[in-house]
Amino acid sequence: MKRFISIFRDSAKELTDIRCIVVTGMLIAVHVLLGIFIMIPVGEYIKISFSFLALAAIGMLFGPVPAAMAGAVTDILGFLLANKTGGAYHPGFTLVQITGGLIYGIILYKAEMNKFFSVRCAVSKLCIVVICNLTLNSYFLSVLYGQSFWGLMPARLLKNAIQLPVDVVLMSIVLPTVYVIYKRVFGEKNALAK
Repeated sequence: MKRFISIFRDSAKELTDIRCIVVTGMLIAVHVLLGIFIMIPVGEYIKISFSFLALAAIGMLFGPVPAAMAGAVTDILGFLLANKTGGAYHPGFTLVQITGGLIYGIILYKAEMNKFFSVRCAVSKLCIVVICNLTLNSYFLSVLYGQSFWGLMPARLLKNAIQLPVDVVLMSIVLPTVYVIYKRVFGEKNALAK
C-alpha cells in the first residue's frame, strides 16, 4: 500500500518540474493531433486511433497525476477542435480519459525498461480495454445514443479483441523509444541500463 501511495506522491512532485510541464504539453498536442487526423472510423460507434500512445507515454514518464490531468485536457481539446457533428459535450468521456491516464500512470510509471516491460504494456492495455473501452465508454455511448449497453457490446468486444495485441506491440516499441529519447534530451546517460 505504501508503494501505491508513493506512486501518487512522486507523480504529483513531477508537476513541479518544468520538463514535466513542457513534455506533457507536447504529448497532449500529439494526442490531440493523432486523435483528429489519424483516426479510422469503423461503424457508427467504433473508431480506431493511436492517440493512446501519447497518454501512455505521459503515464510512463510522469505517473498517474500528470497523465490523469493530461487525459482531461486531451478530451476537452479534442472535443473543442474536432466536434464535427455539433454534438454536446459529455463529461463521461472526459472521465474515461482521466481513468485511462491513471491506469497508464499506475502501471507504467518508473517501470524498468527490461524484458518484462512488454508485460506491463499488456496489463495496462488490458485494464484500459476492460475498464475504459468496454465498460465506461460503452455505458456512456448507450446513455448518449439511447442504445442498449449489451447491444453495443458484441461489436465493441470484437474491435477491442482485434486491436489489443496490435496496441500492445505498438506500446512495446514506441514507449521504450520515447523513454530513451527523453533520457537523452535531458542528459541522463545509459537510459536502458536500469
